[in-house]
Amino acid sequence: MSAKKILAAAAGALLAMAAALPSHAQHASLNPMAPRQIYKELSNADYSYGYTILPGNSIDGIEPFNRYVGWSINYYAVDRYFLRPLAHGYSHLPMFVQDGVDNFFSNVSDVNATVNNLFLGQFADSGTSFARFLINSTIGLLGLFDPATHLGIKQRSMSFDTVMGRYGADQGEYLMIPFYGPGTERSVEGSTVDSWYYYLIGEPFVTVACYLIKGINTRAKFISQEKFVDDAVDPYATMRQLYLSYEQGLVDPNAQMKDNGKQDQQVDDSYLDEIDSN
Repeated sequence: MSAKKILAAAAGALLAMAAALPSHAQHASLNPMAPRQIYKELSNADYSYGYTILPGNSIDGIEPFNRYVGWSINYYAVDRYFLRPLAHGYSHLPMFVQDGVDNFFSNVSDVNATVNNLFLGQFADSGTSFARFLINSTIGLLGLFDPATHLGIKQRSMSFDTVMGRYGADQGEYLMIPFYGPGTERSVEGSTVDSWYYYLIGEPFVTVACYLIKGINTRAKFISQEKFVDDAVDPYATMRQLYLSYEQGLVDPNAQMKDNGKQDQQVDDSYLDEIDSN
């Protein structure tokens, strides 16, 4: 037999074998040599693992712990029997006392805003924050008074949490932290950076006292909004949606607050501002 006939017979045998293979073996669903096809497949993949995607791409992956441990401790124990009574009592103190406490912590936050605005290239806002800190720390007696606002220099708040969000970091896992409140992986990291002044104090007793005073001052501003959460069908889910939506709104100013179609009730901006600053 000639070489031509041998090659022809071999080719015919190969074609017959290919025809006998299952059809799905001939046409794979994903061609490893097609990068655009791979990218399309991956972009359509669902990595939520069955969880609902919340604002800021957050996932409440430990909801049983958050709801039945963190929320139960914070809402039904700490707030009801400790923070709420103290906040209501604090709210009856003279306004100049409450304003002094609020101004002091607000003045410290202007230091954070000075640096955090620089990270975003917002140099004008950074300069404004620094000017406020200088004026309120001197003329305002270490921040107990706020002459900067009376001079028309408005606050340009910026947290490190928001900075990370604007650079593309998602909120991550939603957390209801016992004795602390709502947060996310990103907010915990950002808060750790912004709470630098607690580390400088050094004295544990003074640190705890400052933390409690700030917490009571912040909680007192929620009094007018207590009914909104107390009367919610699911207070835990309501607080979660409010917190995450507001935090996402700081990262994306054009984002609209969503709460699964229940936006009939109005929430004061000050309420949400205090959640963020806590």
